[in-house]
Amino acid sequence: MAGVGIGALITPVAAMLAVWSGGAGHGHYEFARLFFPYTMLLTRLVDDVVTLPLIVLALAQFPLYGAIIGIAGSKGSSAVAGVLLLVVHIVAVVVCFSGAIPNLS
Repeated sequence: MAGVGIGALITPVAAMLAVWSGGAGHGHYEFARLFFPYTMLLTRLVDDVVTLPLIVLALAQFPLYGAIIGIAGSKGSSAVAGVLLLVVHIVAVVVCFSGAIPNLS
């Protein structure tokens, strides 16, 4: 599936930026909140810590996006799926930056 491959290519760049913005625990995690909002929101359930399962979820996010768009594309709805994923992602990002999660620093 091409979508999964594209997502897998995006993931390392997004992950490196997310780690960099974490600043070894002293940053504000801006890129983590931007690229991996679901993972960051889920930290609220585990005492505001980024755990290994959450890291795995983050690393799977963009390949999953690609898979969803690819599956939707086989049914002629890739644009609809892409827009839906984008809207849900943006809503999660807005929540991340709204103060719903602490600074983690």
